[in-house]
Amino acid sequence: MPYFRHDDIEFYFEEHGHGQPFIFSHGLGGDLDQVLELVGDLPATRLIVYDNRAHGRTKPLGDPAKLTFEVMANDMAALLDHLNVSRTFVGGVSMGAGISLAFGSKYPQRVKGLVLSRPAWLDAANPPHLSVFPVISKLVEELGLEQARRTFEQTPFYKTLRKDYPASAESLSGLFASQSSEALVASFQAIPASVPSDSLDRFCALDIASLVLANRNDPIHPFELAEALANKLPGSRFHEFPSKSESLIEHYRQFRHLVAEFLGTTHSLSGNPPALPAY
Repeated sequence: MPYFRHDDIEFYFEEHGHGQPFIFSHGLGGDLDQVLELVGDLPATRLIVYDNRAHGRTKPLGDPAKLTFEVMANDMAALLDHLNVSRTFVGGVSMGAGISLAFGSKYPQRVKGLVLSRPAWLDAANPPHLSVFPVISKLVEELGLEQARRTFEQTPFYKTLRKDYPASAESLSGLFASQSSEALVASFQAIPASVPSDSLDRFCALDIASLVLANRNDPIHPFELAEALANKLPGSRFHEFPSKSESLIEHYRQFRHLVAEFLGTTHSLSGNPPALPAY
């Protein structure tokens, strides 16, 4: 199994396909398997995916105080160094979008383009739409994973979410089986309190081609937040695509289409100019 050691942690990673490198990071409570399900096969692309600290097969937990976007951006840089990738497309979903923003802000010279899908963090710690994660953390700390899941699924919050946003409810319920109790408690407490940047205006200086993707009918990833981010990034393209609650098939299909198109056009613009036709 492919691991690399960094900061006394064994990070699990995988590579798929061949072509231009593209590193993509998963969301809070997720792992690289969820990324592979979402991203699928992209043409002419060397997809690099990994389990973030406190997630998936990456062990041990390490220092909980290091569960921040800045540290996780450094983890991404360490993996790219391990793979001898100096410059690449960088992307992520939800928490992964925040890691990508933090990476782009700290290492802009290493980024060909950013893919930011359903961002949930900008410059405000513990935003209201993420308040459910510390609640889940406290339940798991007090009751253990299985009892905490059963208790959470009986709350009015969850029942309303299941009625109005079934895919979001299913995703939250699945988080109880995604990590060890120690990793879940630590990450669900610390990461919502972190930020990719301390000021939204800092993104105005991030002159990198960016694709910002958002959908409605997703209370954990507000459409308006993604729209605000796209308005700050000077080189951004903003697209709405279907939520999982609307159509899981279309969610995946349109995501892959938009990403493939962005990678293709941005790569051609950043590469060598096309040769003139011969006459």
